[in-house]
Amino acid sequence: MNSDYLQQQSTRLEQEYEALSVELYSALNAIRADSTEKKQPEKTINELLTLATHSTEPALGRKARRLEAIDAALCAIRLDLYGICTDCEEPIDTATLEQDPAQPRCHQCQSHSKYHHQRS
Repeated sequence: MNSDYLQQQSTRLEQEYEALSVELYSALNAIRADSTEKKQPEKTINELLTLATHSTEPALGRKARRLEAIDAALCAIRLDLYGICTDCEEPIDTATLEQDPAQPRCHQCQSHSKYHHQRS
């Protein structure tokens, strides 16, 4: 992949990461404000993800999983592995990455993964 495309995807992912982080911090602070807990220091991103994943709010769990997927994609960009399927190590087509820049699997492995997880 060319460097301009990687920079474009990186910027897109970083913007989504920042927006989701803000949403999660706000949602968790609102939950905390409604509880009897005293004011606590700001959470790290790992603590935030743990809290969101274990929350009773399904939307927070989805956002936390998306944040993790974005983080993995940004890491793949830094390691020069972006656009390579995490299962079969074949290239992921550009159209798939345009739809979801955090997609870790090629179309074939993505289909297999959905089938496999639905059966379990």
